[in-house]
Amino acid sequence: MKSIDGPSKIRILSLMILVVLIVFCCLAYRNHFTYNSIKVVTKKSTVVEYGSANYDINNLIKKVEGEIVSIKNEKINTNVVGDYEVILKVKKDNVVKDVPIVVSVVDTVAPVIQIKEETVTITQGDDYDLTWNVESVTDAIDGEIYYSNDVDENSVLYYNFGYNPDEIDNVGSHEVSVHAKDSHGNLSIAIFTLVVEERKYTYNRVYSNAAPIPAAGDVVSLAYAYLGYPYAYNGKGPYAFDCSGFVHYLYSQFGIYLSGSTWGQLYEGVPVSYESAVPGDILLWGNDWGVSHSALYVGNGQMIHAANPSQGVILSDVDGWRWGSGTYIVSVRRVQ
Repeated sequence: MKSIDGPSKIRILSLMILVVLIVFCCLAYRNHFTYNSIKVVTKKSTVVEYGSANYDINNLIKKVEGEIVSIKNEKINTNVVGDYEVILKVKKDNVVKDVPIVVSVVDTVAPVIQIKEETVTITQGDDYDLTWNVESVTDAIDGEIYYSNDVDENSVLYYNFGYNPDEIDNVGSHEVSVHAKDSHGNLSIAIFTLVVEERKYTYNRVYSNAAPIPAAGDVVSLAYAYLGYPYAYNGKGPYAFDCSGFVHYLYSQFGIYLSGSTWGQLYEGVPVSYESAVPGDILLWGNDWGVSHSALYVGNGQMIHAANPSQGVILSDVDGWRWGSGTYIVSVRRVQ
């Protein structure tokens, strides 16, 4: 038998090694190709609504190249808004690959607004708070949502009202919208109608001789402190006022709560004549069609009042205002 010499042995060994390397490379390439071919195609959105009780990752998968053999972090908390990574272990031709999927728990449900009445009817001059017609505003995540008037376009977690402030006190029907936002910016709107009916009234010419209350002087002193403050429609302080809101605010600081409207103040306290007016009395201005302005008498023929948007809170001569405004004193009311 012919023996194999040394150089031949080396060539054979080299050939065997080469064959092993080729087979290894082929297997490696095959595995690499298979690994890269393993894919998980999700549906257009991998979003789950907050609080979903029957969340199932399989419902978010459109197609799988391979076989899902296990799922890591499958049980996400749908009661917490946020992004969650779910790892799918996918097997194909004995090659296994971890494929991550991001599942987002989101809140897209707006707050629920419950109003008491579709139509609210009041009489002109009634001191009516619009929040009285809101039964509740609630959100699945945030719970009860409260009224706030200090909001802007970026504000969240509040409800407030939309209406025409120039018309809301006039006789007629007015649309009032309730706007509510939750902490994620979801907006709800509800509508009700506020009907303002004309008040049938006669001016009281039977005057009282009641003495002013002890706090009247303090109310006048406080009024001077607010000279120069700005005017705001429906403003009731403490940083801006309309005419009736100013009088309402002054007395409220001493535990005396008057109507916040000029019409309402026409029936506050007791009537006295202008000739017997003392500091702290309320001067109601208007004409034959009704009242339109209220002011606080401060003595010596002068009054302090939230005049208008251009003047704000000012000190005026009563006679000068009568001449300049075209109105007259309809009634003088002494708070009791």
